Amino acid sequence: MADDLTESTVRQHLRDQSGELYCARCLARVLNLDPSATEAAVVALSERRPPFAAGLTLRNTHSRSRPD
Repeated sequence: MADDLTESTVRQHLRDQSGELYCARCLARVLNLDPSATEAAVVALSERRPPFAAGLTLRNTHSRSRPD
């Protein structure tokens, strides 16, 4: 289970970066959060309606990127 602060941080970042894709590991790195807590937050948010879902990172480098 994700803690409220991590979940809130992830949710706000996904709103602020609408249209950009991130995997949980990349979100954790970008937001300087614990990867396991970030993954739990992503799972919790994806189960809500409407879902807030992280996507797959499109590049193998796991850098913050937009699809071409």
